[in-house]
Amino acid sequence: MNLKKKKILAAAIAVFSKKGFHQATMEDIARAAGVAKGTLYYNYTSKSALFRAAVTDGIEAIIEQIREALSSDLPFHQHLRKLVEHNIALYLKYSDLTRIVFNELTSGMDEQVLKEIERVRERYVDFISDQLRVGQEQGYLRPVDLKLAAVGLVGLVENLCAYHLKNPRQATRKKVVEHLYTLLSRGLCEEKA
Repeated sequence: MNLKKKKILAAAIAVFSKKGFHQATMEDIARAAGVAKGTLYYNYTSKSALFRAAVTDGIEAIIEQIREALSSDLPFHQHLRKLVEHNIALYLKYSDLTRIVFNELTSGMDEQVLKEIERVRERYVDFISDQLRVGQEQGYLRPVDLKLAAVGLVGLVENLCAYHLKNPRQATRKKVVEHLYTLLSRGLCEEKA
């Protein structure tokens, strides 16, 4: 992807995140990107197409960054910790993108665009599920539905990061990572003697 498209997509994410899909205009995005409005339409046929590209390209980039960070021979517990750390780090780094992915999808936009965004969200959940499958195959995880576990992990990351962004002193990033890792690796319940 060329530098101009990256700049446009970054501006689109920021504007959509701040204003929402319906309130954002192509003029707002062009201004934020520092390009002419015609340049947007040259690269993307509509606001819906630009929104779809911003979301799908962004999620694909996040998947690739996590995949690269996890390509190691670490024991599964360390692998799980890295999975948690990287999901939280990338959620916070791309909080504008994640905010529009999780909050904007019921806004009545093009059905084809919604299907494409849902497809890439599903790909993200499948990616997390595949990471968990490694631990299950090695005997580290209980026999659970990995798809549901992945959906739960993504939901926990989303909610804990949203809480951190609103309460950074009370819920530091390190504390969020520790709590999520503990929940996933040991659960909430203690064994009674």
